[in-house]
Amino acid sequence: MSLSNAHNMHNMHNMHAASAAAGDATLAQALLLARDAVAPMAEVEVGRPSAPMLDPARRLSRIEPQFAAAALLSELVEGIAVSAEADAFKIDLSGGTLLTITPPTLDHLIAETQLVASYAELRLDRLPEIMAQTGHLLPFFTAILPLSTGWTPAVMLLASVTQDLATAMVQRAKLGFGLPRPHVLSPDIQPVIDCPHHTAFPSGHATQAFALARVLAALSGRASADVASPLDRMAARVATNRTVAGLHYPSDSAAGAVLGLTLGGLLVARATGGDAGVVHFDAQEWGTDAPGGTRDFHLPALCRAWQGGTCLTRAGMLPVRRATLLGALWDAAEREWQERWG
Repeated sequence: MSLSNAHNMHNMHNMHAASAAAGDATLAQALLLARDAVAPMAEVEVGRPSAPMLDPARRLSRIEPQFAAAALLSELVEGIAVSAEADAFKIDLSGGTLLTITPPTLDHLIAETQLVASYAELRLDRLPEIMAQTGHLLPFFTAILPLSTGWTPAVMLLASVTQDLATAMVQRAKLGFGLPRPHVLSPDIQPVIDCPHHTAFPSGHATQAFALARVLAALSGRASADVASPLDRMAARVATNRTVAGLHYPSDSAAGAVLGLTLGGLLVARATGGDAGVVHFDAQEWGTDAPGGTRDFHLPALCRAWQGGTCLTRAGMLPVRRATLLGALWDAAEREWQERWG
């Protein structure tokens, strides 16, 4: 985009914002005048409302989505303990440790920097996706499934909570690990977009994308961590695009995918009262099961690891108590999914 086009777009945005503000001010003035015309000049009428009959889950559906998502996230993380240190990230539930992620070494990152550089040749083709995915992931999944705020508002709120949970957990992990971005190790990487201020490992985009894929798969009756799943294929493409952009190593995507799949499973368990799978991921061992020992990230490699390998262990299940608000939202989302063609 040229500087003149960017400047014009900025001016258009300012004009729309100013127009909306002017409209709001005009409406406020009109309401003020109308109230002065119809309200009594002396004592005003005051009623006594009956006791509230709605339960909290019903009230949840009546508040603004961002505040509903905040309430749901608060309920979702009840009873969860997080430990984020330089040598390990852990999520503990009352029944034991749900997830452990250990980081790669600096030597691993140095080796992977060459992989990051090799992806630069895809930048021109992937740039529209890369730019769009900096701020919008959900449309890439709603393009696969028939979802919208009009048809499936509960599903859309569930997706928002999923992304919020993924963001909260991956940012804790990043703060603990503090691993450098690829362009810190090599000035030749030159990311195609601005690099976020937070550190590299794990990838936040991979975490969000695979958490969404896991939750939407459970809702729609699809398999998780499946090379045949269009949801997982999309999640893997989102993750890879961050390497193409020059922002992430492949092992960032692998760890983010594992974190996202685990968090998605935890959310489903909290919503349904089921079990959450225990996962241990060692990023130093990522790629050891791949042909040639490559540390590159792609969906078949992730699926192989998810089924059990040197880098990843799935060690049983932990029971999870059903959350009241999240459970009610899940029930509503299931009804919407069944009635989506109505």
